[in-house]
Amino acid sequence: MKCFRLGSGWPLVARATLTVALIGCAPLQTRHAPPSAPPAGSAQSAGAQTFRKWCGDCHGTAQGPGSMALQRRYQGSLPAVLEQRNDLPPEFVALAVRHGVSFMPSFRKTEISDGDLLLLTDYLAKRP
Repeated sequence: MKCFRLGSGWPLVARATLTVALIGCAPLQTRHAPPSAPPAGSAQSAGAQTFRKWCGDCHGTAQGPGSMALQRRYQGSLPAVLEQRNDLPPEFVALAVRHGVSFMPSFRKTEISDGDLLLLTDYLAKRP
């Protein structure tokens, strides 16, 4: 492979633009590998992290829009904050996450991977 130099014959703007464009083009062998799956003992904390990242803004507090919608729906018969529930079947959580419910958006596998979704459903189901 030929190495090519941006000599002084190139205008400064062209050299700067090309340099900025090439910054993210590192060879594949120097890129960091994706993080591996968490150890089995930390599955609950990994599920909690997924919940906080993707669900917490709407479902983590009583003032979140998702919790407020559930409060209106259940009228106090069930807790509106999802982490306070113990009756959420993992299959329902997975279906709601992938397809959305009412104004809740769906989440693609590129956002919440199947592995993270499993950790999330286990966390909300309170399974070890």
